[in-house]
Amino acid sequence: MKEIFQEYGGILITVVAILSVIVVVTAVIGSDGSSAIGKAFSNLIEQFFTKANSGAIIH
Repeated sequence: MKEIFQEYGGILITVVAILSVIVVVTAVIGSDGSSAIGKAFSNLIEQFFTKANSGAIIH
């Protein structure tokens, strides 16, 4: 176990931090999607996907 933490400690901390941010953002939007923060984040995500899809090349 000690060897695993020595080898992959940084990666594990990064993964836990990213998951924590995702949980916090989801909790804020999920609990009150009509708040200013919830609306702003929803708009940000929608605009991101709209711009990403408009630049996509479909074969």
